[in-house]
Amino acid sequence: MKLRSNLQIFGVIVFIVMLSLSSLAQEYIFAGAIVIDKTEVLSYRITYQIDQTNTISGFSISDLNGKEETKAQLTGKYNPKDRTLSYVENKIVYTKSTTPIEEFCLMKVNGKIEKKSGKTIFTGTFEAVGSSDDIICASGTLILLSEKDMDELSAKAVKAVKKLPAAAEKPIETEPEPWSRNVFEIKPGKNVELELKSNELIIELVDDRFQDGDRVSVFKNSVKVIDKLELTNRVQSFKYAIDEQEKEIVFTFLAEDEGSIAQTTFKAVIKNNRENNLFICSLEKGEKVSVIFKKK
Repeated sequence: MKLRSNLQIFGVIVFIVMLSLSSLAQEYIFAGAIVIDKTEVLSYRITYQIDQTNTISGFSISDLNGKEETKAQLTGKYNPKDRTLSYVENKIVYTKSTTPIEEFCLMKVNGKIEKKSGKTIFTGTFEAVGSSDDIICASGTLILLSEKDMDELSAKAVKAVKKLPAAAEKPIETEPEPWSRNVFEIKPGKNVELELKSNELIIELVDDRFQDGDRVSVFKNSVKVIDKLELTNRVQSFKYAIDEQEKEIVFTFLAEDEGSIAQTTFKAVIKNNRENNLFICSLEKGEKVSVIFKKK
């Protein structure tokens, strides 16, 4: 009986010690921004813990306090020797976005924690992956500060703003229209006609199936603007300004090389104001398709 009592007491002590250690586990928080395809910037924050095997677990939040705020679960590894941190977002926990969760892209991040100018900074790169081939995801970079350094900078910013003279009142800005997404499958020799709604158009090209050496050329109003571009699994972006005098803009995609597998297969996204227009194309060498934008 006495032996059993001692074992029971020992078990309780071990449980209390383990509970105390888990409650003392340090939580790491970094906040800053991600840059998507060098064109779009979103606020971004990660909160995580590190266990005894240097495995990390936690959450990320993008567009913090914004209309697209999204929280995702993350897991990864930390290497204390070179202070590298790698993680993947596993699933969406919640989102304020109207975009269906199955259309979201989840990030794979690789970066390093360093001390720069007395501040702890995490810098890295990311690739994003969707749940299906129909979802085009982006890549980019991120730079995050530790929570302590972020708080210090915020406090300094508040003090600086208080010293500024009062600004004149500005009219209340109307909320921008939500993004829309249209999908088109264009057959060889055919075209799609859309309304031009912007003073610039952004074209994103990707071969999201087999990176086998497919090449395309792109013409803007019969002028070649992209020459025999090799398509890869990474999104390649091109921006074109639209002159006010231009009433019609035609982008023509010409298959230059089918690569090692028959047909030149690619996806092109053309961003037109707040429209994302996805074009799915399968062409033989020499075939082409066109997208026509007209001002109303």
